Amino acid sequence: MNYPNRWWVLPLFLSCLLGASRAWAGDAPSARSACDSAAAPSADADSSARLYAAGECALQRRQYREAIKSFSQLIGIEANPVFRAELGRAYLGAQEYERAREQFLIALQSNPPEAAKRLLRLFIRMADQQQTQAKDWFAQISIGEAYDSNINAGPMSPEVTVYGLPFTMTQDSMPKSDHGLHAAFSAVQNRSLNDHLSWQSDAALDAMKYATYGNYDTAQLSLDTGPHLALAGGRSEFYLPLGVIRTTLGGGGYSASGFFAPQFSVRVAATDLLVASASIARNRYDAAPAQNATADGLGLAWRHVLGGNWTVEPSLKFVKERAASPAFSDLARSAGIAVSGSLPHGLRLTAASAVTWADYREPEAWADAARRDRRRNSSLSLSKELEGGYYASLSWLDLRTRSNLGLYSTARRQLQLQLSKSF
Repeated sequence: MNYPNRWWVLPLFLSCLLGASRAWAGDAPSARSACDSAAAPSADADSSARLYAAGECALQRRQYREAIKSFSQLIGIEANPVFRAELGRAYLGAQEYERAREQFLIALQSNPPEAAKRLLRLFIRMADQQQTQAKDWFAQISIGEAYDSNINAGPMSPEVTVYGLPFTMTQDSMPKSDHGLHAAFSAVQNRSLNDHLSWQSDAALDAMKYATYGNYDTAQLSLDTGPHLALAGGRSEFYLPLGVIRTTLGGGGYSASGFFAPQFSVRVAATDLLVASASIARNRYDAAPAQNATADGLGLAWRHVLGGNWTVEPSLKFVKERAASPAFSDLARSAGIAVSGSLPHGLRLTAASAVTWADYREPEAWADAARRDRRRNSSLSLSKELEGGYYASLSWLDLRTRSNLGLYSTARRQLQLQLSKSF
């Protein structure tokens, strides 16, 4: 079925947003007639026409979930860019701003009329702004089962060199595998102070309870707060958070950190976002004062949208750590890439990989050379939105370190099944 020119729907939606009462010329049916035709479709109307009328009616009645269902089914029949724009409107009404933005970008890439282009760009800006301004708080709780192949970060080989002599590690020092319950909670509040300035606060709690090795149970609490400034209609943003992190191991204290981590982002195009970050942190270890350190970091990332449904994000990061003992002072350089996007049947895929090179200043007392590591982190996650605002996800993580010191060469794999609920 062909819809030769349905871009009139976008200015109609804009008039609704502005609260205007306006008649539209031509053969464009009103939203009321869309409801009439959805309620009593003609006998010869095909499924596309019925779905379109039902979607328009649901939008008029602010039944955004029903509209999402109708337009999603319609796109499965015919990938018309107008249907993409209508689906974006439905997501916008349902406050799913990232998904709304994706659909508007796909519609924009179809080279619509100039008036429709202007409105689509307006909707994209609305989605960007509303993502942080629609409500001043957001929370998520997750619970699931996790498996870890090396909870104690044991070495890959029992044969190591200590004080220049060969040494065989005991079995207790080798990798231990376990499974257990993983729970997490996060909350964000973004309180508006004026048109450009808001105050953002974040809190997160993450806990892992193992079935066998309780002495490796972990918990981490993080808090940060700071001003968030948006300029140029949200095109440029500054965030200046000051925060703390506390980590426990086996029910006892392990480490504590305080940090200042300014971030700056600028949207250089409708599909491109540059993010620059810096960090100053003070790290303290309860049982290892020689590792207490000050760390300075710089980061740069570029987020690019592909086809509206996929995002690719390469990144670079540099961290210099100055510890109480020079043997634990290091310079780390990281390069990574992350890809995420939508799959059929409402699935979403995220894949990421990063490589870090870390060089330490001096050897430890037992080592004959300063430590040099190459660390590779790879992850894969598949998630699906369920009814009632729930999300199910299956994730896999592979961590590998190759070091000139055999004690630090490790391999670790984690598998996790998680159920999340957003508020």
